[in-house]
Amino acid sequence: MNHDDIRQAILEIEEIKLKAQLRAVREAIKGQRDTVEEDNVKRTSQVEYVYQVLKVCRKPMHISEIIEKCREKYGVELFRESIVSALLKKVVRMDRFIKTDPNTFGLSEYRELYKSMTKEG
Repeated sequence: MNHDDIRQAILEIEEIKLKAQLRAVREAIKGQRDTVEEDNVKRTSQVEYVYQVLKVCRKPMHISEIIEKCREKYGVELFRESIVSALLKKVVRMDRFIKTDPNTFGLSEYRELYKSMTKEG
């Protein structure tokens, strides 16, 4: 490393430190940072909202219907591509979700219930 590279690296580190300090000062001025309270609040993931909707409905649902139910019940806006991608990853890992039809998802815990529904209907 030459002298200019070292100088540039030091300046970039100083910039990062100053930005972090400025952000902390701004938060303190606004009074928005109660670290103990904020850090202990658990946020609900989009996948968890989908899980809850499917658990209540007890039937496989198309992604459009899932998104609508989440909007109605929880007031959250799910982004179609993101949630489909996340659900497909869960399906591949056999983690709570199954895919029953194109863009249609259900819960693996209700697999037998879904099978009986298709036999009856």
